[in-house]
Amino acid sequence: GVSLLVLNQVHVFVQMCADMGFLLVALGLSGALGQVFIFVTIAKFGALTCSIIGLARKITTLVFSIWYFGHHLSGAQTLGLLISVGSMVMDFMGKGKKKGHGGHGGHSEPPPPPRDHLPEDMQKMLSDYHDDSESADVELAATRK
Repeated sequence: GVSLLVLNQVHVFVQMCADMGFLLVALGLSGALGQVFIFVTIAKFGALTCSIIGLARKITTLVFSIWYFGHHLSGAQTLGLLISVGSMVMDFMGKGKKKGHGGHGGHSEPPPPPRDHLPEDMQKMLSDYHDDSESADVELAATRK
């Protein structure tokens, strides 16, 4: 900001904003929309799935760029591309097989035991427990004196 004033280049900046303003706003909005999609993906599917989607997007862009511009890959580059594509495909195949088992890796938490299988002292504690907000207020009022 100050350098524009010192170098007397404010008019160049204003002209650039007038010429490119729409593109700058479109770039900002598309970036914001991308961040919303990332947030929703993490919230609904988890960070691991979001990172796999990001990897798939990058690999797709890379392969398209190689094809479109006619680049040639070295042996090490080809091996790296095959490893990344193969691991992504194997991960998708693994998720399809584990569907319905719940949780990551097919391990889910066991359901809580029924109350009739609990020890007697635990059953007594659970039956004695009452969620009464009025009695809690009375207790708090009594301890504040």
